[in-house]
Amino acid sequence: LGHSFVKRLQRDMLSNFDARVDANFKLQGSALVHLHGIDGRTVANLRSFDLQVVTSISPGVAILEIGTNDLSLEAPEVVGLAIEELVRLLLDSFSVRVVGVCHVIPQILNHHVSVALDDIPNAFCWRHRNFSHPAKNVYLADGVHLNPSGQYHLYRSYRGAILKGVSFL
Repeated sequence: LGHSFVKRLQRDMLSNFDARVDANFKLQGSALVHLHGIDGRTVANLRSFDLQVVTSISPGVAILEIGTNDLSLEAPEVVGLAIEELVRLLLDSFSVRVVGVCHVIPQILNHHVSVALDDIPNAFCWRHRNFSHPAKNVYLADGVHLNPSGQYHLYRSYRGAILKGVSFL
């Protein structure tokens, strides 16, 4: 679940942007993957408008790509708290058994989320390693969204996050 990164990756996967990519993250038999992303999505909007997706799918694991859009509106501490509350809601009130929260690529929020999730069983933070110090340009001209190389790195990173989440089950 998340913002435009999830939506764009889903769109690119449907267009077969890379021969190495599989719509189910090459996890046949171990997981069924659903992507849901909305441009500009904030934590509050996800909570208000997207939880019906969680209800309809009933995932055992939810990976969240959220928080980046919030940083222009709120301080990192406030966004971190909102993410923590969302994680607790998913674990306590929905069928979700494990929640992974991806570190945002602007790294200012990551420490706050990591500390907040330390005390929550079955929750973890996931770092997109290839975006911390990318070896090559992975961004489009807008400097925010990912080019095809970046999309492939994001796909691989999400696959790792999904596998980590499944390992908790």
